[in-house]
Amino acid sequence: MIVKKGKLYLNIGFLYTHPPGESMGSINRVRFLCDGLVKLHHNCFILTSFSGFKEWNPKIKFINISDVLLKKNISKKIYQILRWILNLKYFSNFTLTNPFILNNIIKKLSNDLVRTTRNLAYKLDVIIGEQELAGLVLIQKKEELNCPIIINYHNYWPEELVEHNIIHRSGKKYKYLVNLEKKLINKGDLIITNGESLRDFLIKTLKIKNINKIVSISNGATPILTEPKKKSLPPKIINAGMVVHRSNIKLFLNSIPFILKEYPNSQIYITRKGEKLKDIMKLNKKMNLKINFYWKDTHKEFLHFLSECNVGVVTSSNSIPRKIGFPSKILDYLSVGVPVVGNDIGGWTSIIEEKKVGLLSSNNPKDLANKIIELIKNSEYNYKCGQNAINLMKNEYNIQNSVSKLLEYIKKI
Repeated sequence: MIVKKGKLYLNIGFLYTHPPGESMGSINRVRFLCDGLVKLHHNCFILTSFSGFKEWNPKIKFINISDVLLKKNISKKIYQILRWILNLKYFSNFTLTNPFILNNIIKKLSNDLVRTTRNLAYKLDVIIGEQELAGLVLIQKKEELNCPIIINYHNYWPEELVEHNIIHRSGKKYKYLVNLEKKLINKGDLIITNGESLRDFLIKTLKIKNINKIVSISNGATPILTEPKKKSLPPKIINAGMVVHRSNIKLFLNSIPFILKEYPNSQIYITRKGEKLKDIMKLNKKMNLKINFYWKDTHKEFLHFLSECNVGVVTSSNSIPRKIGFPSKILDYLSVGVPVVGNDIGGWTSIIEEKKVGLLSSNNPKDLANKIIELIKNSEYNYKCGQNAINLMKNEYNIQNSVSKLLEYIKKI
């Protein structure tokens, strides 16, 4: 803690266990929180085993907790191999979902973390663990770290593994992971979630009695534009999420023929990143949809490109992780005034109609296409939804509001 002109400024650490380009939703949440904190003159430190964090505020400091891996430039490759193993049911049962292996990973990371923090020239006032693995690392050495521990939930690990058919809800591995979740919530000083849907789910599922210990800090960002750009034809339609199972990209692909019937020269864009990318590219070729698979090197380039799109699409699987996990790409759409069309799965999707930033469809491809076409045809309503989106980012979903709430909770612990 630093005192300047009678004001207290905190040293806040974020333990981040992913490579920067492997989980866009996770990294954006951390980056935006740090941006908001440093604007208020607090000090943010990213504790990580990886390099390659681009476009971050220069006031945010990065501290490597595993120099050996970093020097050999193999840490990202190791992470990708582990992710690959995790998605193979047979191998994952003997590795990452095996309690012995998981405990050893936690032990190694926690020892590295304690060694690193002891050598710092300053004391961290609080450490925030990003997702369950980081949280488990922090509570392993809580006494030695000697500061409050916050666990930032982005989703719910056991159900994510069920969704990928790695474990079964009735199996021993699921029960083991649920007990780890309870341990995290019991030992953490504060639990924050990225939305009310996830908070309510944790309280109900884990039967949490001290509900005040779990608080919702919504994802936030900063509006890029003050008003939406005027859109022209042929329309540009984008699905900017990662191409993963829960993004239900097939629903979007099946809607495209209906869109092309109305607007034959439509330009369709899908992210060139994600574990299901090869499958979707093959399906695109088979259906002869001529989708543009894109990727922008910087977030700034991406937002400029996104701002010129007529409609932003967010399709979702009807799964628990998708319902309770707020997708960060929604914030990108809103920040540049692009109206949103999504399929109604409940949970967070209700904000699309409640906040009047777009339209919701059923899980029928033709209905999804009709909602997209409606927003393209009705340019006045398209603009209105875009302006509502920007206003929402100025107010309720502005990152400074999220940061102010976070600081209030930090001061209480």
